[in-house]
Amino acid sequence: MNSTSDKKKPTNELADRIAGFDDPSMGDERERDVILRAYTLGAVVSTYVFFALALIFATLGAGIWSSLIVLGSMVTSVVISAYCNRENVDFSMAMSRVSPRRLIIGNIVGAVFAIVWVGAIVFHMSEGYPLINAGMGATTLGAPTSAYTIVFAAAFGFIAALTLMTISRVRKIKQARAEAAAAADIEDED
Repeated sequence: MNSTSDKKKPTNELADRIAGFDDPSMGDERERDVILRAYTLGAVVSTYVFFALALIFATLGAGIWSSLIVLGSMVTSVVISAYCNRENVDFSMAMSRVSPRRLIIGNIVGAVFAIVWVGAIVFHMSEGYPLINAGMGATTLGAPTSAYTIVFAAAFGFIAALTLMTISRVRKIKQARAEAAAAADIEDED
């Protein structure tokens, strides 16, 4: 009978091969560091490109279908979190230490994107045609929807998500401080 301790813990071996971490192209330690930072920048930039594409498609008339592009942009975060989890790194703890300036800028950019994106979708749904009609969807959307309902639902969702992220961040910061204090106490005892 297998117990839970007999199960093999998933590793990042396949992920490391896909990313090419053990490939000779990674070069020496300095080159590897630069390449990994470049990968990180590429991931961040591609997320913003996904957001821009979603906004463009919403403006051209793809409407709610543009949300698939936004959902696609979340793949990066899921992959990063899963990789860290398999390496026993608490990614949410690491993200709780993001500098306040970077956090504020990210939240502002996200809020502006969300407002303009939802605005383009609301315009399309309330007026029956997109801001720029590129023939991507029906000129009228069958179900009559109140623009106010969509705006209020989007605003509520954004505020709820921001509140939950803030609460989680505060909890993780407290946890990190407690762990650092415990580690300092252990060092003092030695």
